[in-house]
Amino acid sequence: MEQKYAVPALDRANAVLHLLAAEPLKWKLSDLSRQLGISKSTMFSLLASLERLEWIIRDRNDTYALGPVMGSLGSAYFRQYDVIEEFRRLAEPVMRKLMESVQLAQLEGSEVLYLSKIEAPSPVQMVSGPGARFPAHATGLGKALMSGMSDEQVRQIWTEEKLPQVTAHTIASRETLLRELEQIRRQGYATDIQEGVMGFCCVAAPVRRRGSEAMVAVSCSMPLHHWEQKRSEAAQAILHLAEQMSQTR
Repeated sequence: MEQKYAVPALDRANAVLHLLAAEPLKWKLSDLSRQLGISKSTMFSLLASLERLEWIIRDRNDTYALGPVMGSLGSAYFRQYDVIEEFRRLAEPVMRKLMESVQLAQLEGSEVLYLSKIEAPSPVQMVSGPGARFPAHATGLGKALMSGMSDEQVRQIWTEEKLPQVTAHTIASRETLLRELEQIRRQGYATDIQEGVMGFCCVAAPVRRRGSEAMVAVSCSMPLHHWEQKRSEAAQAILHLAEQMSQTR
């Protein structure tokens, strides 16, 4: 997201937390102030707020360490990746039925981050393994995830009307993207027809938490020459996979 949306207080808190994570119970208020270039008065208020929220703790020597809330948040972060094991179990039959690769991804800003992939036994593969990132508006996965957002939330991600082109088929404008997201909401799934990679198409659907919020999305990708033959079957299979995973969230 653009720098103009930065919140300085959060940036300062982030710097403190990283320092305490690296070297707990070493830093006092004056040390943190000097190390991070933050005035003592500002640092005092910042540490008091973080301590009140239990993001940090202070010991008898007035040094600081991460607090219990950070442990809870860390545990919650890793629990979300239980979804990867669930995906691999449920997506394997889908891949075998379609004989096409099936992916799992989440949205990070204006990009999708691929979390897992069940790869079909095909010599022709799209590069979309775990850790890969791709512009969200150029993927079925990204569009499926953004379909759970309001138009205003999408405009906050894409602040410019013109969108970056990945291929000649990529959605070129924010308003066109918003219109397509409305269609995706109605039909329940998104498609990507050579928008991210020439020669490849995909169909994707969101996995929803408690029936509403999209946390991750699943997709099936295939070479263009398989698309017309398998499009309908793939859409049904991916919708069913997303529904199965949504029921367990």
